[in-house]
Amino acid sequence: MTDELPVHINREGVRELEVSDTIEATDSFDIRFVNHGEALHVHLNTGDGLSRVVTVDAGNRHVPGNGERRVRIDVDIDALDSESAFGTLELSTSYGAEQHQIDVEVKDPAVTRTTVDVDDTLAEPPRTGAAVFDRPELAVLALGLLAVVLAAITAAVVDDILVIAGVGVVLTGVVLALALLRR
Repeated sequence: MTDELPVHINREGVRELEVSDTIEATDSFDIRFVNHGEALHVHLNTGDGLSRVVTVDAGNRHVPGNGERRVRIDVDIDALDSESAFGTLELSTSYGAEQHQIDVEVKDPAVTRTTVDVDDTLAEPPRTGAAVFDRPELAVLALGLLAVVLAAITAAVVDDILVIAGVGVVLTGVVLALALLRR
């Protein structure tokens, strides 16, 4: 969708118009004439398909030499008979010697709003409730200490060589897990 349609005049040659061949609009917009040469008049006209939906602020506009001029194109969405209207916007200079037609599609904004605006914050992970998992080695350390405490309590209560060996295995596993996380 467009808020502004730039039209370059006299950039490539005398009275030449450089502008996009097609645009889509869901609301009123401006045509910004940028003149790269001598002053001239630009005539604007809408084709039959757009005339019931689009109104041109002024049909004949003077664009100063090496200057700019804006022309408002009013779009009446309430005048749409269906979801969209098609037509042409005709631009001409030098009494019709240089002409350019732009294919315009005016769409109902209620129907066309099917996209989701995405910005750079989508690439960042969410910050809600994830403080424990920001440093996974702390979680492994806490679970490892819990396992060592449970193993030590079990060794003290049972008092068997196999249980003491199990505590050693648990300690070795915790140390290895922390070493792998630090890599």
